[in-house]
Amino acid sequence: MKKLFFSLLLFPLFIQAQTTLDEIITDMKLPGEGLPHGITADWSAKPRVGAVEPPASWNAAIAWGQVYEWINGNPATNTRVQIKDLEMYYLSKADQKWHLLQKSVGVDGNAYVENFAGDVNKPADKRIEKDGSVSVKAGGGYNFHFWSKLGRVKYPVGDVAGCYVTVKARLVIDNVALPDDLASAKYLMSVGGDWWQTMTIAWDQWKTNADMGISRFRFVTPEWKSYNMCSVPAETLRKNPPPFLSVATAINQIQEVSPEQLKLEQIFPNPISESAQIKFALSKSNLINLTVFDSNGRKIETLLNHNMSPGSYSIPWNTSKLHAGTYLIRLENNECAVTSRCQVIN
Repeated sequence: MKKLFFSLLLFPLFIQAQTTLDEIITDMKLPGEGLPHGITADWSAKPRVGAVEPPASWNAAIAWGQVYEWINGNPATNTRVQIKDLEMYYLSKADQKWHLLQKSVGVDGNAYVENFAGDVNKPADKRIEKDGSVSVKAGGGYNFHFWSKLGRVKYPVGDVAGCYVTVKARLVIDNVALPDDLASAKYLMSVGGDWWQTMTIAWDQWKTNADMGISRFRFVTPEWKSYNMCSVPAETLRKNPPPFLSVATAINQIQEVSPEQLKLEQIFPNPISESAQIKFALSKSNLINLTVFDSNGRKIETLLNHNMSPGSYSIPWNTSKLHAGTYLIRLENNECAVTSRCQVIN
């Protein structure tokens, strides 16, 4: 355990702002912040809602996104776009709740001709980052079109009332030995999702797939931002926000995916005064995140972000600077997550 605690020093705690409901709504309402280079389709200037519900008897879906240079050029040559946490949820007709379909820290993708003519593509300039995410460059007549690393996923036929896709992105330096030109970078990103007829059927000129929607394009900045597509109306979102805004809901749905991989065994003591131990167990090696959220779904701090082997662990948590209240502890890898509630009484 001493070796583990030493490694934790390499991953400092941080506080990260969460997306608001208004931001999600405006991503599907306002015009784009800028026009992408080399594309004139309707979705290049503003968001578009496609097939809210999948065609009858279809059973597969996938989340995706795209990175373009700005139409007026991108003077930066030493900047990359880092992409992580691509997630897709569907709204159930049966219980009116949002359910997780996909969650992937990293993404796959290729460099496509900007207007997708002939579906021409080539390997992208991709780099795998330390946390399992991907950073890329785009340009020279090519975008970066990406999708969930886990591929297509099945959804319950006849139960889908809408979908929500979200991903995080920021600008990072390409080569630290060269000048920092982050401030001049002009990259744009949007996200969306597709319905597919089956899990394995090939693309056939939009006969075998249909887009559920495409968000507006927004500039990527050095700070992490989320990019969001939702196929349901704004009034539906306000009455029933997607899980990204309700951490408890999101985690509960993720837990249903594959809880045997992760086990959040104990938070002791609970209630907590000043400090506690968080015990958990892993059944296989993976990149593990241990994160604290408050009762409103705001991320408070990350206690762990580390590649770990199977086994049982105990992580210390200092709560002396937290306000009294309810907190959520989220343990996750790139496939699933579990959560536990605790009470701080500082």
